[in-house]
Amino acid sequence: MSGISIITVENRRLYPVKAYDTEENNEITPILDIDSVYDLLNRRKKIFFISNQYDQYGRELDNFYGYIGSEDIKTLFYVNEDEVNNNLSAVMTLSEAAKKWGFSDGSTIRKAIERGKFEKHEIKQAGDIWITTYDAMERVFGKIKNEENELIIYDDFESNLYRLFLKDVQRDYLREKVRERHLRENEILYNDIKVILRSALDAIRKGNKVIIKNKRSNKTKQVINTERELFVFIELFSRRNFMTEQRNKRLLEELKKI
Repeated sequence: MSGISIITVENRRLYPVKAYDTEENNEITPILDIDSVYDLLNRRKKIFFISNQYDQYGRELDNFYGYIGSEDIKTLFYVNEDEVNNNLSAVMTLSEAAKKWGFSDGSTIRKAIERGKFEKHEIKQAGDIWITTYDAMERVFGKIKNEENELIIYDDFESNLYRLFLKDVQRDYLREKVRERHLRENEILYNDIKVILRSALDAIRKGNKVIIKNKRSNKTKQVINTERELFVFIELFSRRNFMTEQRNKRLLEELKKI
């Protein structure tokens, strides 16, 4: 299905997007023309949207139903039907990609585009903005510059996240003695996860990048440059059913106090 896609500054993907002039008009025919959406954003600054919603890993979140302002949008573009299944979920603008790969600006990437280094599905122009993906950047430019000096975290730690989530969910249904044992095990798992994320926070505060890699393929899944990006990454744990909301809130509060 073709339609408008939005990538938010939090790296959530909305697709397919239906835009409306006001919330009261959401029973009227939606605005599906991308130029009209751009025009309305320029005039109103905020638009009412209804859309399916996904995180940057392509996992489906709750449907989105509300206002989005131009400052909340990283990029907005039209997706043809044959592009829907391509991996544009982990999207970056060229300036973001340049920062993550250690280039001074996006000109190096633009030159690579002009020379045909990228495959058609690996890049997309959205208005004045070009976007690309982690997979595409790694294929064209290789590893991140000075990657050996950055903190690399492999995604197998997510298995501990999911184990903790399941144990927390099951806790209320266990007998008292079993529950006490689970509580102790849960705290051990939680503290192991916290140590990893504390090391990520320390690395960022020292001016380093945090690189999330796939354990099996060693491919880069995400590069985190700032504390804000790290906390957004952690906030997504509960949305991805990797951590209960209560546990997620505790983790964020404890890390932010450090």
